[in-house]
Amino acid sequence: MIRISLCDDENQITGTLAANIKGIRPDIEVLSFDCGENLLDSKYLYNDIVLLDIEMSGINGIETASELRKGGYEGMIIFLTSHKEMVFDSFQVKPYNYIVKPIDTDKVNSILKNAINEVIDRKTTHFEAVCNNHTFRIQIEDIYYFECNGRKIDIHSKNGTITILGKMNQIEASLRNKQFFRCHKGYLVNLEHVCEFSNNEIILTNSQKVLISRLKINSFKEAFKAFMKGNIKC
Repeated sequence: MIRISLCDDENQITGTLAANIKGIRPDIEVLSFDCGENLLDSKYLYNDIVLLDIEMSGINGIETASELRKGGYEGMIIFLTSHKEMVFDSFQVKPYNYIVKPIDTDKVNSILKNAINEVIDRKTTHFEAVCNNHTFRIQIEDIYYFECNGRKIDIHSKNGTITILGKMNQIEASLRNKQFFRCHKGYLVNLEHVCEFSNNEIILTNSQKVLISRLKINSFKEAFKAFMKGNIKC
């Protein structure tokens, strides 16, 4: 699921942008805010893209973007502005692009499509996790396995272990058609890192061991065989 937040004190602008985004991809989640303060009070780390009006009452768009970056937001920021010269003040927050008002639908759709496609590309090669108010992008190929501990999920990768709040079913669904297999209710393993296995456990390339359910062993063997042939059917 891609999530985009719109922040502009003109409701007509956010309404138009939301309609444009839904026209590109109806499944995108779109949230609207009428000021920077409300955006900063939201769970902004979960956004893939933030569209910010530079000129707003209260905290302006550049100040809002600066606070987003300080808070750990690493996603895309696209500024909206009526004055092109104002974009030069925003370089320190590393914006992805700019939309000049009044809005030109064709230009806006082109910018949005490119941004959305980049997000999709990122999501196919990386897993994004939020931990301690910071967003981490972990290369999928570097992940050994996911481990469920109640409401917490431990992500074991080449860079160590990160603990997030989440549900294993949702993570499994987000990685469907990737090289992962749910070998146990508490484990989701990367088939690329399977070194050997028996009827009750899997040994990974980092020598860690994970349990495999008796009910899953046959389907795991089929999935691993398909993976080794280059035909992933997890």
